[in-house]
Amino acid sequence: MYWKGRCNRLSCLLIILGLNIPCCPAVEDSTKCGLRCPEGLQCKSKNMTFSKHNRPCRERSSSLSSKIVEDLKIFTVVKCIKERQCSIYLKVKGTLTLDEHIRGVEMCSISVSTSQYQCVVVKFSKHAYKKFTAHPVEIEYDCFSAVMAEYTYVTLKTIPYYCDVLLKQEHPVGDCTNKEIGRSIPSCMAGKLDYVLNEKQKTLSIQVSDIAEDHAYNVRLCHKWFTCEDLGINALIKVHDSKEVTLPYSEILPCLCIEGWSVLPDARRVQLCPFKNYMAELWNGITYDHVTQELAWEPACPVEVSVNLCWMTGSSDHCTDLQDSLHKVRQKVRYSRVDPHPRLCVKFTTDDAFWIRCPFASGFLPVWNMSTDGQLGKLQLTVMTQDKAEFKMALCNRTTSHECEPLKELHVTANTIGAFSRVFNLSHEECGSNYCVQGWRTDIEYSVRIQLCDIMCKRNSTITSSHYLWPVAITAILLILVTVAFCIGYMFCRVLHQPYRKVFLHSTQSSKRTSMEVQGTSLF
Repeated sequence: MYWKGRCNRLSCLLIILGLNIPCCPAVEDSTKCGLRCPEGLQCKSKNMTFSKHNRPCRERSSSLSSKIVEDLKIFTVVKCIKERQCSIYLKVKGTLTLDEHIRGVEMCSISVSTSQYQCVVVKFSKHAYKKFTAHPVEIEYDCFSAVMAEYTYVTLKTIPYYCDVLLKQEHPVGDCTNKEIGRSIPSCMAGKLDYVLNEKQKTLSIQVSDIAEDHAYNVRLCHKWFTCEDLGINALIKVHDSKEVTLPYSEILPCLCIEGWSVLPDARRVQLCPFKNYMAELWNGITYDHVTQELAWEPACPVEVSVNLCWMTGSSDHCTDLQDSLHKVRQKVRYSRVDPHPRLCVKFTTDDAFWIRCPFASGFLPVWNMSTDGQLGKLQLTVMTQDKAEFKMALCNRTTSHECEPLKELHVTANTIGAFSRVFNLSHEECGSNYCVQGWRTDIEYSVRIQLCDIMCKRNSTITSSHYLWPVAITAILLILVTVAFCIGYMFCRVLHQPYRKVFLHSTQSSKRTSMEVQGTSLF
């Protein structure tokens, strides 16, 4: 036989330090097992199995030491016929000091889960006592079958059985997480899964490898909650079949998983969940009942999420939360008396991100709408509704792109179908780009708010004249001043040039008379 097991560093260190901590299971190459006694000590054994075992004990004589049984060691071993065809056993080593009153020993393994006893009775030959009396001898037996992941008790008693001459020890049997057991026991060989996704045909081609030989293999699709819930989509790969199967799916979800396991009792299963990051697919299952006005959503996969209603503003993609609509859920959430308006949306928030879905954005006509019209110092609100409904309006001051601080309510009461209008007086300051009007329904629990901003009211005549009076007056005054200055300048220039004109005229007239006198003298 050969040993392939290796202890991990911590277990081996504890063993070196003398602590009785079970090490990794050993692997042996044969299912042959039996009893081993020291050389020269002839012994024979008899195996027995009991559902209960209450063998009576006898009182120990004063000449018999209570330290006859000295030590008890237990090991988990894996015995293999061939590779990957192995079974789990317990190997027990008991040490005792022979005495003329002891004819043999009894070693038993007791299953905690079934209370079943597996015992071996070992008897020594009489002529061996002279050689081994008062000497410690070790008896080994390695045929106790074991079950993975269970606790067993092992006892070592003398024959005859003395009441206070007994060793008892608990031993945990390893499971598939143990390296040696996991690669040797067929039921631990869950296999390896690979897949190819065909989104057009909505199929998954699954390849299976590293599975137990000579055993069929199951493959299925499931939704992983606390357990993997069967979808009825499965296939059986027989021993000589191709190790690839194709399974159809209806919808890709983050909890859609592939599960595989060998056709063996208590076989270990392997799961592959390739779509766990497809979180956006979870938020599409929103339903609405027009009769009860109930909006509901139920997750198709387990998820911790906060859900609330919000209304989409007209100027951006920001969705403003509706008060008292927040729910932290894992299962179905319901909202009663909901306004089915295209701007009403549902917001889903997890620790990593948030998503917004607007179930009435397409395919639904607005049940109601609102518009504004500025008049002379007044604001006209018009509401068009297809159902009998009650409304409320409010004036607010837009402090940021997504926030509007309430200023005052504009009371509107209507219980009619069609269009109706109301006119409200607004001050000059309330007509501007930072002021908005919000309108919403009050006859239901959850309603969107339609927000209209940039209110520009028409000015009346008094406001208009006072607004333009000063610019006109200043312009007129400037024109008058320019005209007066021009006239004054003109007159000043005229007065300034008057003396020179007179001298010039007198000189001209004198010249003319002199010329005429000269001409007259010539004629006469």
